[in-house]
Amino acid sequence: MKRLRHPVIRAATALVGAALSAGCLGTSPGVALYTMSGVSAAPITSETAKLALGVGPIRVPRYLDRPELVTRPGGSTSRLEVDDFSRWAGGFSSNVLSALGENLGARLGTQRVVVYPGEAAFPLDYRVAVDFLAFEGVGGDALVLRANWVIRAPGSEAGPWSGQSAIRSAIANAGREGLVAAHNEALDRLADAIASRIADIERNRARGAAPGDSSPE
Repeated sequence: MKRLRHPVIRAATALVGAALSAGCLGTSPGVALYTMSGVSAAPITSETAKLALGVGPIRVPRYLDRPELVTRPGGSTSRLEVDDFSRWAGGFSSNVLSALGENLGARLGTQRVVVYPGEAAFPLDYRVAVDFLAFEGVGGDALVLRANWVIRAPGSEAGPWSGQSAIRSAIANAGREGLVAAHNEALDRLADAIASRIADIERNRARGAAPGDSSPE
């Protein structure tokens, strides 16, 4: 005798098969990858065009040193939000180093820039290290960067020279693109402060004077 399949089981099997065929099960949003980049800017002086610069190492808070974009809700001092579907291509620290090095080279008018952990094929005039205390979007409308930085002249008894920067960059456009653009702007402003300090050091060296420490931005 021919066995009949139960109509409920037959109907359920048909529904599952249709869902799988349509790709309705197990789907999730795609991961978007972002990179920081240097902001095009004119050199602040022509006197630094022959300088050789090493950028890094840098230090960032551990909560930022991850692939995912991290933001802080407005008014919160203890809560962070991690976006699993928006990530830094190559990692956060690598992006910061690359963009900062590009910006410093542009502001000093030199192409002789090596980014940590790369080794320079030429003697370095200066090496820049940065300790980031904060570097995240806050409340969806601004990005806050706070950093201490040190400039050293390898092989020289001069220096080191230190400075601090506190930067607030507006997030002009909604979405992650606006947040990434704010990162780029903040790094450009940080590079401007550091490059201006290096230019001052060079001018004081030419006059034979000893420059003092810089003040916060």
